[in-house]
Amino acid sequence: MKKMARQLVVGTLVALGALVGTNRALAAGSSGVDKNGVLDRCQYLPLATNLAFPKKFGAKNTTICVDIPVQVEKAKMVFNMDTDTVDGKGNSNGLKHMVMMGAVMKDQIAKGLIKPDEVSIIGIVHGSALKWVTKPVPPQQKKWIDAIFKLQHEGVNIHLEACAAAMNGAHLTKKNLYTYDAEGNPDPKAGGRI
Repeated sequence: MKKMARQLVVGTLVALGALVGTNRALAAGSSGVDKNGVLDRCQYLPLATNLAFPKKFGAKNTTICVDIPVQVEKAKMVFNMDTDTVDGKGNSNGLKHMVMMGAVMKDQIAKGLIKPDEVSIIGIVHGSALKWVTKPVPPQQKKWIDAIFKLQHEGVNIHLEACAAAMNGAHLTKKNLYTYDAEGNPDPKAGGRI
């Protein structure tokens, strides 16, 4: 029993030491080495929010430490948007996060860290979220769709697709989609095409 209690105390001290050391390393800031000689491995990389909304959050992340940054070599993402879930301001969570990831990939492409042909971001819209891409598009969601088209024009392989089975079930055709005219042809006034 005493041996087990001693092992527990030693284990607790080791864990506490590691925790204190880690906290010191993470709290040291970006100077490289803290006053105790602990190497600071933090890198303050831009977050998706900083890149997607630089006017609101600034261009650089200065609050979150990324101590093990990962260099993405390929980015293949599919956003399954089957519900009309929105944040507290009425923004589509799915569309908003697509734009945020598109902004991150645009930044990585611009820095030469990833090749444009290694990026693919697709949003599949079906279920109750189908209303986001059919006419009339809610203004709150239109801004996200337009931001996706803007990223397309800026060289990011990002696009939206409306599920054909969901459209068929809802008795919709291309002419009901935001980016098509009344005859089902691509709308020249739209920034892109769903």
